[in-house]
Amino acid sequence: MVKFARCNSLLSLAMDASGKGCRYVAKADTEDGVVKDMDQHMQTVHQVEAGDMNANISAATKTTRG
Repeated sequence: MVKFARCNSLLSLAMDASGKGCRYVAKADTEDGVVKDMDQHMQTVHQVEAGDMNANISAATKTTRG
């Protein structure tokens, strides 16, 4: 099972480097891994301190089979 969260589920108006809506997907084997990956993405790409959003990231995390 793979856990994932989409950036545009958390920051609906966020843009990627090319000016289009951000379609980044953080993936990991654990929810903590997804939170860590998304924290790093939000800080480096969107200059957003994600620490306050960890509960939101956890809530937006879904699970898929593969």
